[in-house]
Amino acid sequence: MNKQEFSLFTMALKTYYPRENLLPNTQAMELWYQQLQDIPYRTAEAALNQWVATNKWSPSIADIRETAAGVASGEVLDWGEGWEQVLKAIRKYGLYRAEDAMESFDPITRQCVERLGFKQICMSENISADRANFRMIYEQLAERRRQEAQTPEALKNLIGDIQRKQMQIGTREDA
Repeated sequence: MNKQEFSLFTMALKTYYPRENLLPNTQAMELWYQQLQDIPYRTAEAALNQWVATNKWSPSIADIRETAAGVASGEVLDWGEGWEQVLKAIRKYGLYRAEDAMESFDPITRQCVERLGFKQICMSENISADRANFRMIYEQLAERRRQEAQTPEALKNLIGDIQRKQMQIGTREDA
């Protein structure tokens, strides 16, 4: 979003929440712009409209980024829907068509099943434990996906650079 679009966005935000002291000065406007400029205007506008329709209080930058990520990439299934995919695939494909079953899963469900093993789930004698493990893995992966979608690309690159430099320092100290 460019500065002109951001201006429209902030005017809408202030109009929707007139009693709150949102973006009170130029510095606040600049900081918000820095944090939101990578979001396409239509996505930010849709996210704000969704926020206004479902929340009484004004959004934070994180709220806007989270809602915009959901608008852009769609909502992640909950773990129960993922588990239902697994059970349907077991019934439909059985133990010997694991590849077909894996192709039927959404990406997060596929990662969970890869970690647990499709054949192991099919042959399990303790499906309750497998379901609990699936839930734990699914929720962790979904949270990671949500955070990744919400984090600006420039920030991801900066963090990656810092981590690479730290790895280089650690490698030198080990030598």
